[in-house]
Amino acid sequence: MGWLDALRRPRAEDPRAALVAPIEQALRALGWVEGEVGAPRAVDSPFGIDEMPFEHWLAQVFLPRLHEARADGRWPPRSDVAVAALRNLDGQPGVEPLLQLLTRLDATINTGAR
Repeated sequence: MGWLDALRRPRAEDPRAALVAPIEQALRALGWVEGEVGAPRAVDSPFGIDEMPFEHWLAQVFLPRLHEARADGRWPPRSDVAVAALRNLDGQPGVEPLLQLLTRLDATINTGAR
C-alpha cells in the first residue's frame, strides 16, 4: 500500500471523541441535560464546587467543553473527572453507566491515546 492509499483510507475516530455522545446520552438519561448543549458556563472553582451542584457542572460546563474538544481536537493533558464524579455522585441511583464512561474518558486522556 502506498502513501496515496493511506490518504484515501478513512481515519479512525479519536477514542476520546467517540465517548462524547455516550456521555451526553448518559447525562440526558439521568435528566441532567435537556435541549441543546450551549456554550460552557464560566466557573472559578475546580468542578464548580463552590458555585453549583456537581450535576449542574457536568451539564453546563463539562459537556459543552467536551463538545468543544471534540470539534477542535484540543483535549486537556490530564483528566480526573471520574474521581470527582465518584465522590459527588456516590449513592445516587442510575449513575453507574455515566461513571463507567467518565472512567474510560479519564483513562483515554491520561494515557495519551489518540
